[in-house]
Amino acid sequence: MTKPLLSVVLSVYNAAPYLEDCLTALAKQTYEPVEFWLADDGSSDNSRAILDQWAAKDKRFKTDHNDKNRGKIKTINRLLKEKANGEFLSVHDADDYSAPNRFELQMNFLLAHPEFGFCGTAYESISAKGQRIAVYQKESDPKIIKAQITQHNQFCGATMIYRASLFHKVGGYRHFFNRIGNEDYDLSCRMLELMPATNLPDNLYAYRQLNNSFSKTLKAENAVGHKLVQWLAQERKDKGQDALQLGEEERVLEQLEVLCQPYRQTPDLLYREYAASYMYQHLYRSAFFAALQAIKIAPKHLINYRTAFYILRKANIKLLN
Repeated sequence: MTKPLLSVVLSVYNAAPYLEDCLTALAKQTYEPVEFWLADDGSSDNSRAILDQWAAKDKRFKTDHNDKNRGKIKTINRLLKEKANGEFLSVHDADDYSAPNRFELQMNFLLAHPEFGFCGTAYESISAKGQRIAVYQKESDPKIIKAQITQHNQFCGATMIYRASLFHKVGGYRHFFNRIGNEDYDLSCRMLELMPATNLPDNLYAYRQLNNSFSKTLKAENAVGHKLVQWLAQERKDKGQDALQLGEEERVLEQLEVLCQPYRQTPDLLYREYAASYMYQHLYRSAFFAALQAIKIAPKHLINYRTAFYILRKANIKLLN
């Protein structure tokens, strides 16, 4: 029996330092047949040249670059809808890498279980130098996933492989989330409403966490993106369609602003919450700098100093590594 084609897409923006590791790992995948669609999204480094070199030496790698920076969601949607030929689809991040047998294990599961629409895996976070930080297990019981998906995300988006028919049926990724993130969460919620899904217990994906990713331009919209996904899911449950499906983007923007109000009223709250999130991810420098930014914004709030001291006490020498 001929195995179905798997299409994997990458939207690449200034990922040159990690791109060779990523593409080398993809080239070593044990599953066949597979195709890789690569798009440079207006990088200022030599990412495009690296992608072109791989396409020239391995026929499985194909390029279709953007003429300018268009954003990740628009790029991966274009590749998935217009270029990918596979019966199964996946989106891979350009600075991460997958275990050699990742696609084989996931595809074996999906082929053996046609009732499942998609499948993720456990994963690990790694440092800029590729050192393991932590391993994250995800729920595998489809009933628990179904029950808890509207409380919190059940999947690491980059580990998901889904049936192309299901992806197209729900309309793919929604461009609205380009501004706030959580596009994978939104997609998995909509797909799960049509077909069950699971996560393999195997640690098959390495997600790179960069301490220098901290920015002083953190936005409230990014902090509440997951809550907006949940609000839209509740709308579909109550009304059959959500505001984005009805083309009522203004109403979505109004709800987004409602969710952002606690951060508008207490701006340092945003940085305290990011500090907690960075601590969970073992990004100690980012956590500490987020706490310092909270102090700068509201120097009279003692909780900001307690947050910074807590991070120092927990991380201590790790901040120096």
